Amino acid sequence: MAHTITDTALAALDELGQALARRGHLTMMVTAGPRPRLEVLHRTEPGRSGTIVCDRDAEGESWFWWTWADRIAPVRELDRTAALVDQSLRQAPATG
Repeated sequence: MAHTITDTALAALDELGQALARRGHLTMMVTAGPRPRLEVLHRTEPGRSGTIVCDRDAEGESWFWWTWADRIAPVRELDRTAALVDQSLRQAPATG
C-alpha cells in the first residue's frame, strides 16, 4: 500500500512535535479539517504560538510550512526546523 501525503505529513509533524517538546514547547496534533496540523505553544509565554503544516512544494519535496504559507524548512531537516520554530516563537510578540 502506498503512503499518502497525509501519512507522510502526520509522521513528519509528529517527529517535529517531539523535537519541539524537547525544546520546551507544548504541541498538539490536530487532524480535523482538510489536512493535519501541529499547534505549537511556547510553554512560558502562552501568547506565543504557531500552527505548522506539512506539504509538498512545486518540485514535490515535503516541507514544513507556517499556515500563512511561509516555508520553514524541508522535512528532511528536522533539527533545523525545530530550531527555526523555536527561534520564531521566542522572538514573536506575545498576544493577549
